[in-house]
Amino acid sequence: MKKTFLLFAMTALTACGMTRPSTFYVLDGGDLPEQSVTVKDARGILIGIESVFVPDYLNKPQIVIRRPDGVTLTASEYNRWAEQVADAFPRVLGNAVSARMGFPAAKQVNLNRDLFPYRLYVEILRFDAVFGGEAVLDAWWTVMNGKGDVLRRTRSTLTEPAGNDYAAVVTAERTLTDRLGAEIAAYATENLKKKGN
Repeated sequence: MKKTFLLFAMTALTACGMTRPSTFYVLDGGDLPEQSVTVKDARGILIGIESVFVPDYLNKPQIVIRRPDGVTLTASEYNRWAEQVADAFPRVLGNAVSARMGFPAAKQVNLNRDLFPYRLYVEILRFDAVFGGEAVLDAWWTVMNGKGDVLRRTRSTLTEPAGNDYAAVVTAERTLTDRLGAEIAAYATENLKKKGN
């Protein structure tokens, strides 16, 4: 009996020692700015990005893949986000908006929200991909002024080829985030007044 238990324990320990390591991915793996910038360069527009709503199926470290049937999801134990999507998305989106506008026009709200003349709220409805199919970002975004007036409310549904592995999926999802940032930047450039104007 002791020998059987010892053999079982050794087998279990060996199996634990051979567990496949997880790979971690970041949403913001793009290029860094070519030079440092300060708020002085902002020419008055500053959009504060509030906490982003994500559906429960995305509120986990595992990267979620949608199966071709469209209704089944798989969460990979070995391919994970380095941080929660809800934490990374506002920062990456702010960088995308700022890059398109050519100055630090948007950033995540983590200070006094009264510092921001405009606020951006994002509600993600879908942010996943089908291997060999499409990655999808479906989200509502709302721009409000400091008084709480809604200036714009839009639903954007964007797709990108997803590729056949997790790195390709993450790259596609980063591209989708950049494209949403481009839409918001285009609106801001045309419609938001510079502070002091």
